[in-house]
Amino acid sequence: MKNNQSERKKSSMPLRINRRSFLGVLSLIAQELLESISTKLKLKKPKEEEVLINVRLKAEPNNPNSVLNIIDNYAYKKTFLMNIGDEKGLLLENAIKESQANNILELGVYLGYSTIRILKNLDDNSKLTSIESNKKFAEIASENINIAGLSNKHKLIIGKSTEVIPSLKEKYDFIFIDHWKDLYLKDLKTLEENDLIKSNAWIFADNVILFNLEDYLDYVRSSPNYKSKFIPAKREYSKSHPDGVEISIFKNEV
Repeated sequence: MKNNQSERKKSSMPLRINRRSFLGVLSLIAQELLESISTKLKLKKPKEEEVLINVRLKAEPNNPNSVLNIIDNYAYKKTFLMNIGDEKGLLLENAIKESQANNILELGVYLGYSTIRILKNLDDNSKLTSIESNKKFAEIASENINIAGLSNKHKLIIGKSTEVIPSLKEKYDFIFIDHWKDLYLKDLKTLEENDLIKSNAWIFADNVILFNLEDYLDYVRSSPNYKSKFIPAKREYSKSHPDGVEISIFKNEV
């Protein structure tokens, strides 16, 4: 890992959610409520289906960047999407390249946006396994990934991460976490307990500031098994709401 970002460790004053981040969460809740009401009243299709329609109609086949751009444009111009987004997406791509990982695990797929960002940086000898609990999202993601021309390096498992992880048989050298926020720490510990993390594996966790993930941050920053680094960024598709990612390298020293 590069040393140009300051490392943060657990302290007596855990990281607190700030006003802008709090307003960002409230804004997301309001948008999601309006979206849910409009969908239930059948005033519009679910936004996830609208995204897929846009990708089908406008994306250049076998062009990952074309698919990503269409999804980004929808999120900026129409309504919020809970992808990692373009700014943090570049951080994810850089981490994939710098880590030189060849067996990656993704927790949370949604529309396949981060999946595509990972896959387009993998060589022919690398692979990605993704876990998504929502069957409809998984179906949409699978089609987006196929349109991007990246299905050959990807395995998608539909199921709850808490149930799927103990059944996994391989060790991973890069783990991307962006699913239910209350499962970040639980699933990381399950991965450890089942010996599924390679030594020197990278753990990349999104939304650690937006959702105030103190327990997760305290764990990876204080454990002797991890060397952790925080990178500040804006919330996906926002120019003002603060967020950030935590990148932790698993040392397995105890």
